[in-house]
Amino acid sequence: MTIAVDLVLATRPNASTGIERYAINLFEALRRIAPEAIAFVDSRAAVPTGPGVVRVPGGFRGWLTLPLSRAWREARVKSVVCPAFPPSPLLLATRKPVVRIIHDDFPWTRGEAMNLRGRALFRHAEAAMAPHYAQVLAPTALMADSLATILRRPVGVIGNAPGIDLALAPEPARTEPGVIAVGTVEPRKNYDAVLALADSLATHAAPWTVRVVGRQGWGDIAASWESQVAARAGRLEWHGHASDAALLALYQSATCFVSMSLAEGFNMPLVEAGSLGLPVVCSDIAIHRQVAPPWARFVPLTIAPADLARVVEEAAALPPAPEAVQAYRHRFSWDGIAQALVERLRQA
Repeated sequence: MTIAVDLVLATRPNASTGIERYAINLFEALRRIAPEAIAFVDSRAAVPTGPGVVRVPGGFRGWLTLPLSRAWREARVKSVVCPAFPPSPLLLATRKPVVRIIHDDFPWTRGEAMNLRGRALFRHAEAAMAPHYAQVLAPTALMADSLATILRRPVGVIGNAPGIDLALAPEPARTEPGVIAVGTVEPRKNYDAVLALADSLATHAAPWTVRVVGRQGWGDIAASWESQVAARAGRLEWHGHASDAALLALYQSATCFVSMSLAEGFNMPLVEAGSLGLPVVCSDIAIHRQVAPPWARFVPLTIAPADLARVVEEAAALPPAPEAVQAYRHRFSWDGIAQALVERLRQA
């Protein structure tokens, strides 16, 4: 059985959000237990490399025409996994069983905040193609239930795990108080609360720095983002699309992770931060209640900036015990997710 993983859009240059990381990490784990697995990747991609990687023309044109390519014909694909983006409509025409992993209900519940291409791809095209997928999976039970209602079909749970190799993290260097927030700069991430937190922490005696890691996305917050950062020079840093090594170093130098998201499908950065032993302060939303570590502090979305700053300071002063961090880290495994996926494919 040749398992093909469609990573054409997930590996396009300068595109690395949670779903791209998920897709690449899943393939890396999948080929360890299923050597027959292959991945179609953008020919310009730096990762993944090695066995099973098939380079094809990239971008949206390459994604659309993948089933017409010579590489597709030669692969003799038995089934297809789409762990980041919907499949090309032409791929469905090949009648190969498609397993689609959908990470979030955001395109349907808050889609007005997405750009035109995002709405067309994730909302309209996805909804039209979903009835033809062999299986639809989601990273959490909460998201599976929501998607099942939206798509009017069964949705299974496949799991999620950290997007970067935590074993490569340097030793902690938390010498000065600092907050880290990670995620694309877009409305759902509620960076207005993070900006207000930076202002509030600036009034405290200790010199706090708020560091944001994530590419500039869409919406009003993205349009004004550079000026917002410039206005807070010295207390707010924007690291944009950081490399894995840079992100790990930023995690290890921070004293608290903050996420004030309005909604999430999983929140991979939160799990990464918790797995590295960071104190966590996050918005009190349902998905955070499912995936946040036991020591996380939940705050209402309506919390005042001064109160949020106080909670952050309190959390940073009480880091979790090493035993608690190890127990939390054990909950999330790429190998376990890949094994569950193989079992589903063999049952189909």
